[in-house]
Amino acid sequence: MTSIPTNYNYANDRIKYRYLEKMDVSPEAPNKRVQKSVEKFMLRRNRLSRESKTVDKIQAAAGAIIGTIIPMIFMMKKQGVKNPLKLEYALKDMLILSGAPIVGGVSVGMIGNDAQTNLNKSKEGVFQFLNAAIPTWLAGATLRWCETTKGLNNNWAKLGSIAATILIGMHGAASLSNIICDPKDEHPDRKLSLLDSIANVDDLVGVLVLAKFPIIGKLHIDKLLPAIYAFCGYRAGKSN
Repeated sequence: MTSIPTNYNYANDRIKYRYLEKMDVSPEAPNKRVQKSVEKFMLRRNRLSRESKTVDKIQAAAGAIIGTIIPMIFMMKKQGVKNPLKLEYALKDMLILSGAPIVGGVSVGMIGNDAQTNLNKSKEGVFQFLNAAIPTWLAGATLRWCETTKGLNNNWAKLGSIAATILIGMHGAASLSNIICDPKDEHPDRKLSLLDSIANVDDLVGVLVLAKFPIIGKLHIDKLLPAIYAFCGYRAGKSN
């Protein structure tokens, strides 16, 4: 195997060992100094990417559930209903209900972990919150625009406009979270995954609920919103 050159600076180890993340063993090194540098990198990489343990998942799930239940209790009290399935959600309610499970999942998920792991959980929490809040807020604004614009105040125009806005909002939220969490661009960007995209179904469903689409009322999809938001909180809380 090709030896790693000695004229690289350890500070640039993410460039020097950019292919190392796909390996489980340290490569050959020409001398002990470079070998020690490689071993340090491997330890750092393993710490940053360790698999979630059962306790991580339990803590994240508990925090996300608590973060979902508390705002729902206040909403039930405010709306005067005793059955959570009868709650009606305004845009403000959706934003609160999307953020609270993430705060709960990350906060409880931090218990018993080291500072670096908790920092990573916080970054994932920022990503998940922005990924939930920004598309919802933009889609809500798009809905109001469609409702006040001649030619767009119909179900098909609303659906197309809202879907396009959510797609734009997802990528914008991801870019903003990378700027916030890594302003010096020292680490690889957090990319949108398929699971992130699936989680954004809550944004589409939520805005369609606001738009009072007939099919939403018949299928009662809005009843799934708390579960979807709780799942986002769980993902943020168990991340390492």
